[in-house]
Amino acid sequence: MMTERTRVLVAGGGPAGSMTAMLLAREGFDVVVCEKDRFPRYHIGESLLTSVIPLLEFVGALERVERHGFVKKYGAFFRIKHDQPAGYIDFTKLSRYPHSFQVLRSEFDAILLDHARTCGASVLEQTAVTSVEFEDSRPVAATTRSADGSSRRISFDYMVDATGQAGLLSARYFRNRQEEVAFANVAMGGYFRGARAYRDRHGVQHPGAFSMEALSDGSGWTWAIPLHDRTLSVGVVVHRDVYKHRRKAAHSLEDYFAKTLELSPDVTSLIYEASREGEVRSWRDYSYFAKAFAGPGYRLAGDAAGFIDPLFSTGVHLAFLGALSAAATICAVLRGEVSEETAQTFHERCLRQAYTRFMVTVAGFYCQIRSQESLVLPSVSRENFQLAFDLIQPIVSGNADVNSDEIPPDLLNRALRFATATMLEAHDIRTNVPVAKLMSTRILDDSITDRFAAIDGMFIRFDRGQLGLERVGAIGSMLVGARNRIIRGVIAVAG
Repeated sequence: MMTERTRVLVAGGGPAGSMTAMLLAREGFDVVVCEKDRFPRYHIGESLLTSVIPLLEFVGALERVERHGFVKKYGAFFRIKHDQPAGYIDFTKLSRYPHSFQVLRSEFDAILLDHARTCGASVLEQTAVTSVEFEDSRPVAATTRSADGSSRRISFDYMVDATGQAGLLSARYFRNRQEEVAFANVAMGGYFRGARAYRDRHGVQHPGAFSMEALSDGSGWTWAIPLHDRTLSVGVVVHRDVYKHRRKAAHSLEDYFAKTLELSPDVTSLIYEASREGEVRSWRDYSYFAKAFAGPGYRLAGDAAGFIDPLFSTGVHLAFLGALSAAATICAVLRGEVSEETAQTFHERCLRQAYTRFMVTVAGFYCQIRSQESLVLPSVSRENFQLAFDLIQPIVSGNADVNSDEIPPDLLNRALRFATATMLEAHDIRTNVPVAKLMSTRILDDSITDRFAAIDGMFIRFDRGQLGLERVGAIGSMLVGARNRIIRGVIAVAG
């Protein structure tokens, strides 16, 4: 085979891979993206957080996304306890970006991949990375296979693994993926035409809102996402053990899906007069983390690094954050700003802190979902149930990761303390094995007390042509949002 060469090889063309390629190509580096499918292709995960907006804007893709006509999402409703009204996460608060989008991922992902081409990346669709060559534990080349059966060898300086849940490096080569048994879930979903718009407890319609509802028996939850093709994406998430037990009694996946939706009266009312279009799909929806997100010559981003239960729609947010950190740390090394070891540590901690914030929040709220007979959220009463959602808004909007300089420190501190207290109290940290395992694997890191500290004294310099890492003090102050938007790490666990 002929050997080609590129500065950075990106395996996978989903949101993490496309964003990584855009960022690096715009910085002037040669980038090749290998995507095994032909876009557009189907993918679940249609609801986005507001934190995706500044990155889309930065790479010049926001106008294309807005022009496409996706449904605008100004907030999300969460009925986690059936005798309480749904809590509301208001995206118009605490951010200059008042909305995100509900997207058909086939169309959204195709826009991103095409924009990566526009930015200068070489994109090879229907081209899978079949093997990776290493020298002294560093990936240096990959063999690819195209749809016509032809192969090629591509050597590189850096590789970004954005292969999603397949996890080329962590699952196949390093075999260091750690699953969280408490979130070993299965999801099912389908699409309905003619569904009603969501109404809040006052009867006010919210046409673009994401809505979630706990199943009445506490065994899981449902989602409802309105899309611009006038369909409603509806899905159910339950633990694998529940799924296996109930699936045996059902005649088919469609039958099981329909019977499970009967435990979700809010969603049932939305689709009462609607017709389902297409097949019912199912997904293995496990939460997991790679033991390492970075190493010599490689970075993991998106689901290749880790996956968190989709309760708060964090998938694309974490994919973009991983892409940004991967691109910035690679730029910093190639430009001689930091050592390879320093860059690896930054990427590792940047992602782990972000994953932790969501993980502890999801863990606490899952306990309330499964405890329909009692109220287990700490410091929350039946009279102030909305308080729980006001407290976690900086976290579940993604703003703690992307717009942290716009959030008053006391609000972020309260959010982090509440999320941590919810998880610890709800799960009884002293005896619960899954959460104890979570802490033992250093997903939780309480060694830093400054909630607005940079990661190891550094932050991401978010300027086109200068994307990289910068040390605190190099420009006099971290609070330079008037000139640059700074992406900074924030501690995951309140002390």
